[in-house]
Amino acid sequence: MRTSARRLTAVLVAGLLATGVTACGNLPDIDPSNLPTSLPSLSRGPDPSETPAPEPTATEEPAPVVTATQTAQPEPEATQSSAPEPTPTTTGEGETAADADSVLWWPWALAAVVLLITIIAVARRGGARSAWDRRLASARGEFAWFEDSLVPQIVAQPSAQQALSLWQSGRPRMLGLDQELHALTSDAPTDARQDAAGQGLQALRTLTAAVDADAGGSTEISADDLRAHRAAVDAARAQARAWLAAVQK
Repeated sequence: MRTSARRLTAVLVAGLLATGVTACGNLPDIDPSNLPTSLPSLSRGPDPSETPAPEPTATEEPAPVVTATQTAQPEPEATQSSAPEPTPTTTGEGETAADADSVLWWPWALAAVVLLITIIAVARRGGARSAWDRRLASARGEFAWFEDSLVPQIVAQPSAQQALSLWQSGRPRMLGLDQELHALTSDAPTDARQDAAGQGLQALRTLTAAVDADAGGSTEISADDLRAHRAAVDAARAQARAWLAAVQK
């Protein structure tokens, strides 16, 4: 079937070609003089290939709708680990309290310093008072020996020469006592102690002057002058005994 169809198609094509050739032979002869001398002007139309392509119009596509899908995540397994302890932070009232503590500590420090200075000053003053009192007690003992022992011995001497010799041997000690009482008056820690040392110094000088007049007088002395000298010595001794009793208290 396919072979016969191909043969029939070939016969038809051959017949058509023969008919075309016969027709071309029957065309009339064309005289070249009858042809136009000028060719008509041809205007070139627009080249369809050069026409601008239409610009594409932007069409707004609808935004895709995002659908939130919740997927169940597996819960993490709890692992026991030693977490670091949180560092305490002071905020608010804590900072205020810290500031207050940092500001209020200095009055206590100042009070402690003042108290320490006071204690040291009192201790030193107490030590100075004790030392001064010991010096005054020693001076009192020396003064008591002068009034109670040396003066009676001088007065009891049978001659003025013997009395003068005894007084000259003991007088340097009284000069040392005079200097000590003078120093105690200057170094007294309190007004009361200063007054006590001053009164003792005055009593010592009064008694010393009375003994000088009695023992250092002329050998040719009247009875009235002798009685006057002894009365002065007795009065000086009484003043000395009063001071010695006051200091002993």
